[in-house]
Amino acid sequence: MPVKDATEIRVGNVLKVDGAISKVIAQEMRGTGKFGKTAHLKLKSLSDGRFIEKTYRAEERVDLVDVHFVKLQYLYRDGDELYFMNNQNYEQFPLSAKIIGKQEILLKENMEVSALCLEEGRPISIEFPKQVELKVANTSPGVKGQTDTTYKEAELENGLKVLVPQFVREGETIRLNTEDFSYQERVTTKSMKSGTIAE
Repeated sequence: MPVKDATEIRVGNVLKVDGAISKVIAQEMRGTGKFGKTAHLKLKSLSDGRFIEKTYRAEERVDLVDVHFVKLQYLYRDGDELYFMNNQNYEQFPLSAKIIGKQEILLKENMEVSALCLEEGRPISIEFPKQVELKVANTSPGVKGQTDTTYKEAELENGLKVLVPQFVREGETIRLNTEDFSYQERVTTKSMKSGTIAE
């Protein structure tokens, strides 16, 4: 397991903190001088999905966990576990719904996703892209005279309800931010692949 100075830690790194594996969500350096600097980290525990904050002195050493990405296919949910399959060797892995969090609603049966895996190949979390494409299943007609900055509610194909501009209609596909489910844009291309996550 590689060891780094706290000042070398970056967003996206996976660390072993207090015996648990956590991913760096945000990082901020504070202070000046060799002995006055501190690294403030916001971390997401990859065992239970909790967010934690840690502060390290610049000279402190932290344990960096070796990870890699593999493509997995989402299969189904059973209780609090979500099951995925590696299409290369057909091995199946369960992941706790707590780890995936609110983004679970974006998963579709047979969807291919990127999984963050430990060196031995065990998946520990799912990596969602910044945006996904989803079809509008139900929304009211646009209100005449309203500007495009006025939003209305729309229900998407997965049951998620979001706010969209007045010009968005039923049957159209939109792009959503996967972090906060905010509307990004309407998809006008006809080359979309149904059931896949947009990169």
